[in-house]
Amino acid sequence: MSSAVGERRPALRRWPFVAIWGGAALLVVIGFVVTVSALNATLYGAAGFARGYLDAVDRGDTSSALTLAGVEQTDELEDSLLDVPSLGGLDDVHEVSQLSLGDGTRTVTLGYTLDGVEGQSQFVLTRAGTRFGVFQAWRFAQPPTAILSVTPEHDPRFTVDGRVVTTAGGDVATRFTVLAPSRFELSHESTWLEAPTVVASVLGVGSTSSATVATVARASFAEELQGQLDDQLDDTCVTQSVLLPAGCPFGRQVDDRVTSDPVWSMVEHPQLAVVPSATPSQWLVQETPGTAHLVVEAQSLFDGRRYTIDEDVPFTVSYQMTIGTDDQITFQ
Repeated sequence: MSSAVGERRPALRRWPFVAIWGGAALLVVIGFVVTVSALNATLYGAAGFARGYLDAVDRGDTSSALTLAGVEQTDELEDSLLDVPSLGGLDDVHEVSQLSLGDGTRTVTLGYTLDGVEGQSQFVLTRAGTRFGVFQAWRFAQPPTAILSVTPEHDPRFTVDGRVVTTAGGDVATRFTVLAPSRFELSHESTWLEAPTVVASVLGVGSTSSATVATVARASFAEELQGQLDDQLDDTCVTQSVLLPAGCPFGRQVDDRVTSDPVWSMVEHPQLAVVPSATPSQWLVQETPGTAHLVVEAQSLFDGRRYTIDEDVPFTVSYQMTIGTDDQITFQ
């Protein structure tokens, strides 16, 4: 009888170990559940997903940002800025509000400052299953994009992130879809034209921002035209021993008989300046005065008197030009 009782005592001693291990396992399970819940409420929550998207945009990782946004870039002009990296400057990102819309969809409003300017973006997200069977997965129910309307003045081209974008025409606003919030530098750099850099910031999702690229003629444009005109006047025009030099902006009619070869010289070359015309992509050299000088012997048809014409001949020049997207100049 005592032997039977002795045999049961080891089994009784195992119960404390079972209880300890069972309790430890329970704590592990509870800790796991708590950890998963915390991660689902933060990192793997709707707000965490939106923050991850903002982080990708801010660091200029457009590939990751487009993937997270669920946006596919096309070859259309309106999509050509989607893969342009944002300049960044996104700070103080914080959750403003979160609202459940049912069916696993909710809105998340995040506040931030973009280059020192306060803004908010509201994202609409929906559940997209789970990750690893326990963590929530999300996707944007509405694309987190906005519209940037760009007007390149006097030329259809503008430069962003070192690339040239050619629109349908100068002085026309073109609407581009961009990731929001983001910030870009726009300018113009071409052979004959330039524009100072402007910063365009796009804040709220679904918003529209506008930017104007103020394109003007480079100083080298007028200098090039000035050199060509001076060469034409000095090498082609004044060297012609005729009263009306061909292809030249000056000449002199003489009603009497000319008795010597006309001799031309330049007194004052026109000083050119290039300005935009009212027609997009067309540029003007407005009417600019110059002065040539003519010396020629003549004889009156009325009384046979001989005399010398030795006088200045004023003239003007003007051009209308079109600059193609290949920087070729066409004079009109």
